[in-house]
Amino acid sequence: MAELEFPFPDAPEYGQLIEVADGVFWTRMPLPFSLAHINLWVLKDNDGWTIIDTGIKSDETKAHWQNIFDRDFAGLPLNRVILTHLHPDHMGLASWLTEKWSVPLWMTQTEWLYAQLQAQKDGSNLADNMASYYGRQGVAIETANNMKKMFGFYREIVGPPPSTYRRVREKDCIMINNREWWVYIGRGHSPEHACYFCPDLNLMIGGDQLLPGITPSISVYPEEPDGNPLQLFIDSLEQFYDLPADCLILPSHELPYRGVHTRLGQLKAHHEDRCQSILSDCQSATKLGAMEITRSMFKHRKLSPMDEIMALGEAVAHINMLMHQDVINRQLNADGLYEYSTDICGEYALTV
Repeated sequence: MAELEFPFPDAPEYGQLIEVADGVFWTRMPLPFSLAHINLWVLKDNDGWTIIDTGIKSDETKAHWQNIFDRDFAGLPLNRVILTHLHPDHMGLASWLTEKWSVPLWMTQTEWLYAQLQAQKDGSNLADNMASYYGRQGVAIETANNMKKMFGFYREIVGPPPSTYRRVREKDCIMINNREWWVYIGRGHSPEHACYFCPDLNLMIGGDQLLPGITPSISVYPEEPDGNPLQLFIDSLEQFYDLPADCLILPSHELPYRGVHTRLGQLKAHHEDRCQSILSDCQSATKLGAMEITRSMFKHRKLSPMDEIMALGEAVAHINMLMHQDVINRQLNADGLYEYSTDICGEYALTV
């Protein structure tokens, strides 16, 4: 982060607005996680307003939004709600806002469809699928059961997704306040994550795709056990080199920053280091299970059972990318557990 520029070092209080560019306002809402906030964006939109991302479903977040409506909207209406992606801190209040103001929801098709799927999942099928997947990865059954609790918590902090939406597509141009906002699509963190770039203001609302300090969670989940989300993420970073070097990035967490090209290099280097660490572990042992690789990758952090499950998802994302690149081999042993090994020696170079 030392090489990035942070022009707004003081974040707004929850429910307060800071203008970061002409007609573009930054607010924050609280989250019940170790990462305790989300950045949200309120845009002047001619005779009204546009909101980008919503915060989680909670009475506290609703109250903060109501204060903004009463104090800052100056009697003007909300014209629409636009989302970057479906995660609860971004979509949690989408239904509440769109119903309250009778306005459309704008988001990408895959994110909307996946939100519908999440809302309709049957708990018993989910539990069976998780037990099978996590069992093969060597996760203790009591630890795997924490995922069921997490899924229940997910449903508590995100409202039912709106039944209709307006589709946002890659390379779309959305007019907001007589300015063009161009859609870039990121992959890996979520299926079809939209970022919004305004050339006139030289800024991008980057969601979770371009965070300045932490890296977005890139995980493999039980419903797609052989997926390769990390390669999707790495590949989708390349398009952001087309942004001006001094473009202001408005991320969903931490602080707005400039230096996006530097940050892209940092993100790729981070994942390359993780891949090299996994490869080194596999070269030093005959065979390793996913949990052994996970604990080695996160050896400098104390992981709770829930943290360990989340860390496993990230570790397997790196493992799967190495498997897709034919760097790591996977076998199912006599006990029904996946084991990973490699016949490749030497340094690993990230494939972009």
